[in-house]
Amino acid sequence: MIQRILALDIGQVRIGVAISDKLMLFAHPFKTIQWKSIEDFITEIKQLIHTEDIGRLVVGVPYTLKGSKSQQTVRVLELIDVLCAQLDVPISKMDERLTTRLAEQQLRASGKKASKHRDIIDQVAAVNILQSYLDKVRNTAVQDI
Repeated sequence: MIQRILALDIGQVRIGVAISDKLMLFAHPFKTIQWKSIEDFITEIKQLIHTEDIGRLVVGVPYTLKGSKSQQTVRVLELIDVLCAQLDVPISKMDERLTTRLAEQQLRASGKKASKHRDIIDQVAAVNILQSYLDKVRNTAVQDI
């Protein structure tokens, strides 16, 4: 049975969530989670893994443009460690530099104001993270043949 992949764009206020299709070719926006507590967040992710038949989690890591770690980078890496201890699915990290900026540009290109659609931006950023992961896996598999 093919399981789907869930991706997270973790921010300080919201978490954008994207999900792959069953063929694992395309990423789709799924939802935005509002930060309440770490416990609530983990409970919601566990529920999504179960209800959506998720086989892998991909988490965007927000390195700086120079590739170094910021406070948010450290926070996300610590959260990934907590998720690894709490979840029964593999977790992959993806560099998410510029995914939010790209999401804002995509939203503006569709005629919407980024400032009025923060939750959509978070989902689109998660889509960009997941699509990058799916493309990377597919390209690596093709090169291995």
